[in-house]
Amino acid sequence: MDKAVFHITQDIYGRPNVASHQHWEGDFNLSHSGDWIVLALTTNGRVGIDVEEIKPVNKDIMHYALSNQEFQMALHQPLHVFYELWTLKEALFKTGLFPNLSPHLLDTTVIKRTRADLSTQLLYLDQRHPVTICWNNSSTNVKLTTLNRHQLLEE
Repeated sequence: MDKAVFHITQDIYGRPNVASHQHWEGDFNLSHSGDWIVLALTTNGRVGIDVEEIKPVNKDIMHYALSNQEFQMALHQPLHVFYELWTLKEALFKTGLFPNLSPHLLDTTVIKRTRADLSTQLLYLDQRHPVTICWNNSSTNVKLTTLNRHQLLEE
């Protein structure tokens, strides 16, 4: 894609997208945490990505971020389980397919059962940084690129 023929805009929810390019049906999404920046790019469909740093979290924040079922599951698990759920939930939101839901109303256990058109993948960039990517199945060509701050500045 020629850089001169497109520009990045935001929708009403603040989600970035490529505007004014007639032949591109793809999507992209960015996330960052600590020294990590992640970019998800697809040539067709929608994509969302989220990375978080695992660190102590207040139970009130967990309760706000998770559905009741997710909260009960995460409450009695190691901390990384909360962050795996949180990155999944954020990646789902960041596809732009669930714009009017608050975090505690989006139950990932229900979404995984009822939305066969969505695919997700959980990865760890290192021991403290889970990243989840979500895309709809029309997006058959998903590319995940990870750079830490130092790699980005070297380019």
